[in-house]
Amino acid sequence: MNYHTPSSFSDASTIAAKSAGQIRFLAGGTDVLVQMRSDILTPDDLIDVKQIQGVKDITQNNNGSWTLGIAVTGAEMSEHSEFKKAWPGLVEAADLIGSTQIQGRATITGNLCNGSPAADSVPAQIAAGATVSIIGPTGERIEAVENIPIGPGKTSLKKGELISAIHIPAREKHSGDAYLRFIPRTEMDIAVVGCAVNLRLENDSIVEARVALGAVAPKVLLVEQCSQAILGTKLDEEALSNLSAAAENACNPISDKRGTKELRIIEHKGKMMSNIHVSAEVNGDKVEFLCDPRETLLDVLRDRLNLTGTKEGCGTGDCGACTVTIDDRLVCSCLMLGAEANGKSIETIEGMAQGDELHPLQRKFVEHAALQCGICTPGILVAAKNLLEKNPNPNEEQVRYWLAGNLCRCTGYDKIIRAVLDAAKEMREAS
Repeated sequence: MNYHTPSSFSDASTIAAKSAGQIRFLAGGTDVLVQMRSDILTPDDLIDVKQIQGVKDITQNNNGSWTLGIAVTGAEMSEHSEFKKAWPGLVEAADLIGSTQIQGRATITGNLCNGSPAADSVPAQIAAGATVSIIGPTGERIEAVENIPIGPGKTSLKKGELISAIHIPAREKHSGDAYLRFIPRTEMDIAVVGCAVNLRLENDSIVEARVALGAVAPKVLLVEQCSQAILGTKLDEEALSNLSAAAENACNPISDKRGTKELRIIEHKGKMMSNIHVSAEVNGDKVEFLCDPRETLLDVLRDRLNLTGTKEGCGTGDCGACTVTIDDRLVCSCLMLGAEANGKSIETIEGMAQGDELHPLQRKFVEHAALQCGICTPGILVAAKNLLEKNPNPNEEQVRYWLAGNLCRCTGYDKIIRAVLDAAKEMREAS
């Protein structure tokens, strides 16, 4: 692999045009390096554009518009107070790309050129009316962002062409943008649906609108029908219903390893699931909540009741990180629907301590250094407490057998067993 560090966009374009093999441009690298390390791709020519002047700049132009260098990271966008104030939806979308570490490298240019239908920043760029400057063997041109992706992993850029800047319009008065996505987890996941909206109001009515949808078709869509559905309205019920219908009609999902086309299509006519009212007792307190029939108890605990001590590990019942008790019986909350909790008594890790006083098991875990990363620890503590309530004097074999459904990826089993046995001894002596 040849590694290039051109000092100008024209040089970068020339290298790309002359390459006889596969090329990749390196701005952030959060996609291309993963592909290289996974042996999905080894480019013949890797062209690092970060040495080109201006690629890290965020510039507000005299007319109020913005020019973003192609190597500006999501973190740098979030830290730029004026740009964030002008385009909060676009910044929010960029801020959803991976973890804090990823955002320190990832760029919205790379997110666009990767060609993923589920790219978070691309709907937001399209809704904003962003354009890009493209340099290639035949010169320079300006193109709307919505014309760049043409299919999964594919763009309209020709051989030797690369994006040299992203242009964001000036923020008009009485206007704003937002981005929202649906993902199976609360963070760090790929969008199942992404939606970006950019609106301008006059006298509280919508006079301009751009709506873009991600992850619902082979490429990110600018949906004119969605815009037309709300123009001239104040987002009343009829407008929202028309907007929903227009968005549904625009969806044409693909099948891939994350799900089939059929699975991704939601038929609204009589097939939408209604929320279910649930009453339960959680850690001794009466609670009520509404949940989707598809939500697991783990989802409900974390997302609706804000009891985030219960952790998601595998999602398949193999690791025990999400262990809770239901009517004094251990269960994996990832394998129980939230709706099934109606009338049940639930205990989570939050219910172990009494105010500031730790449970003996918690204290012994600290004393024996029986916890490391902490992902597995809540489930192990809940399981161990349940054991000692049933058997106050277990031997080592019984403790190991009881905790066999709780995996510790940090390999702290011996310390965990010693902590449980020590806690059991203290609890027996105290009684």
